[in-house]
Amino acid sequence: MAGLVLPLRPRPDRTLVYTPDEAASPLMTMEKILDSEMRPVPSNRPVPKQVFVNHYLVKWKGFSYLHCYWVPEHEFEKAYKSVNGLETMVNQFHSRMESLGNNAYDFVATPPEWATVDRILSCREEDGQRKYLVKFKGLSYDECYWESESDISTFQNEIRRFTDVNFGQRRGIYVDHERNHEGFKQITSLTPEFITGTLHPYHLEGLNFLRSAWSNRTHVVLDDEMGLGTTIQGIAFLASLFEENVAPFLVVAPLSTLRNWERGFATWAPHMNVVVYGGTSQARSVIRQHEFYLPRDHMNVVRGEIEQDRIKFDVILTSYEIIDVDTEVLKPIKWKCMIVDDGYRLKNENPKLFYSLKHYTYEHHVLLTGKPLQVVNSEQQAAQLSALGKRKRNRKQIVEKEAGPTDAEAARQGNKRTRGLYRTRAHRNREPRPLIEGQGKSLSVLGFRRGQRKTFLDTLMRYGIGRYDWKKFVHPLMWKTYDEINDYGIFFLKHIIKDTQDNNPPTFSDMVPKEGLTRDKVLTRITVMMLVEEKVKLIENHPTKAVFPDHVIGRFATLRKEENWTKEHDKLLLRAVSKHGFAKWIDIANDEEFGLEQVICKALQVPVENLIRTDPGQKDPQRRLSDYLRKRFEILEKAMSNECAENDYHFGGRSARPLQDIAIADIRTRVSAM
Repeated sequence: MAGLVLPLRPRPDRTLVYTPDEAASPLMTMEKILDSEMRPVPSNRPVPKQVFVNHYLVKWKGFSYLHCYWVPEHEFEKAYKSVNGLETMVNQFHSRMESLGNNAYDFVATPPEWATVDRILSCREEDGQRKYLVKFKGLSYDECYWESESDISTFQNEIRRFTDVNFGQRRGIYVDHERNHEGFKQITSLTPEFITGTLHPYHLEGLNFLRSAWSNRTHVVLDDEMGLGTTIQGIAFLASLFEENVAPFLVVAPLSTLRNWERGFATWAPHMNVVVYGGTSQARSVIRQHEFYLPRDHMNVVRGEIEQDRIKFDVILTSYEIIDVDTEVLKPIKWKCMIVDDGYRLKNENPKLFYSLKHYTYEHHVLLTGKPLQVVNSEQQAAQLSALGKRKRNRKQIVEKEAGPTDAEAARQGNKRTRGLYRTRAHRNREPRPLIEGQGKSLSVLGFRRGQRKTFLDTLMRYGIGRYDWKKFVHPLMWKTYDEINDYGIFFLKHIIKDTQDNNPPTFSDMVPKEGLTRDKVLTRITVMMLVEEKVKLIENHPTKAVFPDHVIGRFATLRKEENWTKEHDKLLLRAVSKHGFAKWIDIANDEEFGLEQVICKALQVPVENLIRTDPGQKDPQRRLSDYLRKRFEILEKAMSNECAENDYHFGGRSARPLQDIAIADIRTRVSAM
């Protein structure tokens, strides 16, 4: 933070403290405002007391999200005259926040991945300190920043990976192998050493098919039903060649599926250096400069003198559009294998893609498509491969139909239709849904499209899973039957309790995308809402009984006594959270059934009429209500967690387990019985 030396003072823990400077406002180098929050400031009073003032979270020009920090509002007010447009930026920020409405509490100013190192591109020495050029997750290559080694010291895996790629002996120069059918060996293990995961038998069949074609120097079409894993088979095939010191590879896919390929390589072949080549012209320039070739002064690593021998990457992932735009960049590279994930573009009679690829240099070519053979124009495929220089071979995978519902299941479904609790559809001889269908934004999991999966997760994070009856999910997912919701819910819960990988890959082991969910966060929310439901049940069955036993109340002073808020109000709040869901504080405050609005106003010593906004520029006064409820529920949440951990210890006869483990045990027991 060299440009902000005057106004910033480093603490021993390297966090930055704002110290105002009258001569020059650091806000002149502000890029944008990310968030605002009431935060404590030092007090000059004789009796120390925390004073809270509004702060803005600021991102600075030329610095990553690692270096954002909070600036008091009064420093902005002082700088309004000296910094052009600053007041406008503040007003625009408040307008954006107010436009969020109730969704403001789901707003995340800086997603954690923006401060998480994705790749390190380069390093240099500056003032006796090593600095790294860093690409962060969720951000493109044109948003890379130089970071000191101390600032990214927690990302040792990424630093080691950078060192291995740029300075280590990861591999020798790629060599040519004699490829003949006699030397071809079938892979028989579902867990071969060159991938990190377990293949299905049909994956292994496709892998051996591709390797046989490689040995025979035959370009092929891997023609597969949607959802059976052509991507996984393609990745396993390239990983098997890489194990034999064969590379580099080019994968061309629709833009919407590139992230699926990237996640696939991260899950199944994390040891390969995979670069996604795309984005703006500036981003692609950064990639070419730092990700394509080792510098010539690194000749101690590779012995070649030409660019082909200094290639740094193992796989380039790119889109059809980039093939057209940057042909002159990619064409000179001698590719060992090229995979084209053709997808829906097979419907085009003369795709421009194939005319562009015709001029590339490659030894082997694989065309992937998820369309059934009876839908795809086989003559067109043949013509396309012929244009690339070789004949074609097809392979279609067939999955046996699963058994239909048992008589008991049919009766259960019939009972639900009779009761009319859930919307159902009649399906005669309905085939089971494939696990995964489609790709990119059109990818569906057990028939749930991306928006429906998000709705399911949002509902779960709002209400938990209740009594595993999915009642809260029926209205948000009104276009799904009860059985469809139940099947997807059980599938989701099984994945959550099985996902124990420390490196948090972007997909589960079966390639189902996680789409940003965090396992511990989901399990914690499930547990909290489960505890809320238990307390509500206690309140309904024993209205006069205290919410918490005396020894738990004794640990939390605010549970014993708080002005104008009683234990009965805690009962109302728990019931309201059960009804409206987690963090829906404004809805809870406005619900006349519970009458909490007047109680909070009395506790805050604010007249109810002051909750009406009279000035468009005024901050939302109801936010004070929601902040009060949020803080009060945090106390109840801590008390419930404490009581739960204590009960778990006494009844289990062992040390107290984390809440996530308690949730996993409960889910495992319930799901196994469903």
